[in-house]
Amino acid sequence: MDNPSPEKLKAAVQALAHVRAVEGPPGDNGQRPVWHMSTQGVELLSLVDPEGRVQRQEMTLLDDHYVWSSGEGLLTGWVERGGGAKVNPAAATIRTDPQLLPFRLVRGARALAGYEGEDRYILHMKRVLALAREGLELRGEPAVPVRPLEPEEATVTAAPKVLPGLLRPWTPPPSSSKHEGLMMLGVLILGLFVGIGLFLWLL
Repeated sequence: MDNPSPEKLKAAVQALAHVRAVEGPPGDNGQRPVWHMSTQGVELLSLVDPEGRVQRQEMTLLDDHYVWSSGEGLLTGWVERGGGAKVNPAAATIRTDPQLLPFRLVRGARALAGYEGEDRYILHMKRVLALAREGLELRGEPAVPVRPLEPEEATVTAAPKVLPGLLRPWTPPPSSSKHEGLMMLGVLILGLFVGIGLFLWLL
């Protein structure tokens, strides 16, 4: 989707102000449709009951779409244009946002804020968007999508340096004296003779 400038949006609304509304016959529910359509990409459809009260409005503002219904409130959406949408506008598809998007609401409210005409249907949609925007500001919600925060860089802790020789394999220290080895050998020989003597004595 394109991101039109505020000037382009306001120019499209001003073009709509110079369009003469076309009224259709009442439907089965008694509501009659009133169309406003300009060549600048703005279209407004209003459904009016026999008493003249607006019950529903749908407005396409370039690629943004707004739907208001009495008793249900306001929804936002966008226009998904297929390959043949430029030749046949009916090929475009209206997609509804999962929830009301603040930035889309504010964009439409700002575009209609500059309308100073007297068309009651355009004024009705202007008031709908203005009131929804005021409610948004009272709740303290951001008017633009919040960019997700970048993840914090991981803190890398350097491993302590291993001192040279700290992980070397352990080896027993050498004997302090050669005499200790000879003494151990003598003790073993003496024990051997004592064992042989006891064996012969028992026989």
